[in-house]
Amino acid sequence: MLLQNAIKNFALLSLLLSFYLAKGQETSVRAKGYYSSDFVIDGIARNISFYIPAGYNNNGPTPVVFVLHDAGEAGKTVIKKYGNSFERLADSSACIVVYPDAVNGRWSAKMGGTNAGDTINDVGFVSIMIDYFVQQYNGNSARVFVAGFYNGGDLAWRLGCDAPKRVTAIAPFISSVDEAKKNCTPSIPFFNAEKYTATANKKLSYSALSAAWNFLLQQNRQ
Repeated sequence: MLLQNAIKNFALLSLLLSFYLAKGQETSVRAKGYYSSDFVIDGIARNISFYIPAGYNNNGPTPVVFVLHDAGEAGKTVIKKYGNSFERLADSSACIVVYPDAVNGRWSAKMGGTNAGDTINDVGFVSIMIDYFVQQYNGNSARVFVAGFYNGGDLAWRLGCDAPKRVTAIAPFISSVDEAKKNCTPSIPFFNAEKYTATANKKLSYSALSAAWNFLLQQNRQ
């Protein structure tokens, strides 16, 4: 409870600054386009890329899917690997897709081990970005989803544990759910991706992405 309150307070304080710094960047968007925005949050420069789906308009609530890259990568790496697949999925379900960047290429997931980025509040960062898309692009706060690959999957899992009132469901592509549960257990629905095996370059099949996407979009928070 204390952690969730701290995240909420951090988000509220930082959100005003985020809006100020992002103002004028991408306030007007068109369907089927990629955009980016820069922020300074807690004194740290942060960047996101995002895709606006076909049929988007700012008049009705729009589901938002965050996709978190693996360690050593960036949001644009995911776009290069999977952009066409996520465009297809986003257009078919009218979802905004957000590709945030981790600080120094590693998410601070607090999932054990020693990570250089573990002093960064990435749960707070994603929470702020949720508020940003709800306020700026009419994102549906009851339909916010997070998918992540490996290190990004660890953060998706952590969000399911620490921010269940902000995130509706998660799809963490991680090697072991049992290992993740030793750290915490999400109280929201999660997609178990263990049966999907990446190729040598860690690229997942469209069927794996589609299965995760369909699971997420079937979830609703009351």
